[in-house]
Amino acid sequence: MTIRVLLIFLVLRVAVFGQVISSIPEASLQLTPFYLSSQQRDVKLKLSSPAAIAIAASGNIYVFDDGNSRIVKLNPNGSFMAEFGQPGTGAGAVNRADLNDSIAVDKDENVYVTDPVTPRVLIFNSAGTFVRSFRSPFPMTSIAVNSQREVFLATATPRQPELIYVFSDHGKFLRKFGERLVKGHGSLARAVNHAYITCDARDNLYVAFRSWPEIRKYSPAGVLVTQGQFHVPSQLVKDSQRASFSLDFFARYPDSSFMPPLITHSITVDRRGRGYLLLNAHSIVVFSSNCQIIKQFHFNPPRVGYNTFLRLATGPNSKQVYLIDTRSGEIYRTETL
Repeated sequence: MTIRVLLIFLVLRVAVFGQVISSIPEASLQLTPFYLSSQQRDVKLKLSSPAAIAIAASGNIYVFDDGNSRIVKLNPNGSFMAEFGQPGTGAGAVNRADLNDSIAVDKDENVYVTDPVTPRVLIFNSAGTFVRSFRSPFPMTSIAVNSQREVFLATATPRQPELIYVFSDHGKFLRKFGERLVKGHGSLARAVNHAYITCDARDNLYVAFRSWPEIRKYSPAGVLVTQGQFHVPSQLVKDSQRASFSLDFFARYPDSSFMPPLITHSITVDRRGRGYLLLNAHSIVVFSSNCQIIKQFHFNPPRVGYNTFLRLATGPNSKQVYLIDTRSGEIYRTETL
């Protein structure tokens, strides 16, 4: 399936006013190598199936190296600095979770990592010293941390009626909010409700859904501020499948084997309040703080048939986006967006 087939005509609907924004044409985007595992001679420097990436205000980059069950710290120039959280059974042990792990960094450069198997959240300081962990009452799909060190978790189980649960960094439950897309408990319902989250500099929370074209913005207290939707074109959904790609169908048949054509892999917001979505592994959508679609880019994989991009993050003082290639274990960055 080529990126041309993945062309998405983006239409935004603001929740309160019902406005519709016209489609945005898609432009080409060039990727630049940043950290190439294949060129590292020391085995310790090679990444294996990296699953998540977070960038601190200092510019230091933290990668959840899933295949090696560890966290890798890189400096802003891409040089290896440290590794921590090796696998095991101890309090600070980090074990692989088949690319379901998530990572976040707070303003003091403490690193928060999810272990969806246990499930629990582990916290390390910037030197890699284990600080503490706390149990989550449910499996998680994504994590975000605000300036108050409040930990936002997106749930992965339909047993929880709300989408987002918030805890202190010591594990005390604080609040919950967010309506699920569908109420069903089946496999299709779980896939559609699967959410990715990120916080902006003002502690607003943004939510993107893995298999449904919608972006939401919540206030720090959990009040829905606005939301945007974009439509998946006929190139992705055959006419015979169109009726099946709807929330009504998902709600009525939550355990259907229907495979939604849209895959949102990751969401991030930079310090300007501009957000980025990674779609179908080779497309980036740029949106404003009001969830208006600004730009859309597609990029060709550096090595055709060998790259799988699943996560992205933004640097603190630039307009560049960093992408992790899970298959090759390498990191690339974009030109200024």
